[in-house]
Amino acid sequence: MDGDFRSLVDMLEAAQDETMIRGALRHFARACGYERFAYLQKEGAQIKTFNSYPKPWEGVYLSADYSDIDPVVTEAKRKWNVFSWSAEDWPARGSSQLRKFRDEAIDHGIRCGMTIPVEGGYGASMMLTFASSQRKVDVPIAFDEKKAIQLVMMVHYRLKIIAAKTVVNPKQVLSPRENYCLTWAAKGKTTLTTAAVAGISARTVQCNLDKAREKLGAESVPHLVAIAKDRGLLDS
Repeated sequence: MDGDFRSLVDMLEAAQDETMIRGALRHFARACGYERFAYLQKEGAQIKTFNSYPKPWEGVYLSADYSDIDPVVTEAKRKWNVFSWSAEDWPARGSSQLRKFRDEAIDHGIRCGMTIPVEGGYGASMMLTFASSQRKVDVPIAFDEKKAIQLVMMVHYRLKIIAAKTVVNPKQVLSPRENYCLTWAAKGKTTLTTAAVAGISARTVQCNLDKAREKLGAESVPHLVAIAKDRGLLDS
C-alpha cells in the first residue's frame, strides 16, 4: 500500500488537469479495494464536489441538498478523523427523507466506504471518500491518519491550482467595481447596503451586478455568486 500511496502522490503532483487527478484517484481507489472516489468541500450552503460517482447520483445529491442529511457528512464533522461506514448501518426507519437517501445511495452503488475529513478555515469542511457497492471493504492497515490528511490536502490544493490556471475569456473578466459589488453580494448584502458602503447609488450597484451576470452567464445574483466562487473569483 505504501507503493500505491507514493505513486498517487507523484501522480497528483504531476497532474496538469482534472482528468489526470480523476485517473490517479480512481486507480488508487481500486488499489484499496474500492470502486469510486468523491471529494467534497462544504462551506455553509456552498458545495463543491469532484468525484467518479454515477452522474445521476451526483445530480440527485446536489439538487436534493442531501449533504444536509448525509450520515457520512454528519459523522465526518463529528469525528474529524478517518472512519469507515456502511449504508447498512443507516436507519432504515425514521424520517422518510433519510430512508430515501439510504435507498438511493445503495441503488447507485454507494454501499460502504472510507472517509477522510479535514477541517478547513472559515467553517469549511473537506472530505475524501472511497466507496464501494459491496457490503464491506477492509481499510488498508498502512493507510494511517497522517497520510490520509496529506492526501486530502494534496487533492484540495491541486484542484485549486488547476482551477486558477484555467484560461478565462477576456470578455468574462470582471471590472474592479463589478467584483466589488459582487463581493458584497456574496456576503449577503443588499444593493442598498452595498451602495451605502461604497458611496454610490443603488442603481449603480445593480448595474454592476447585471453586467457581471451577463459576463458569467448567470441567471440571478445567487447563481452569479455560485459561479464566481466556483471559478475562484472571490475570496473565502
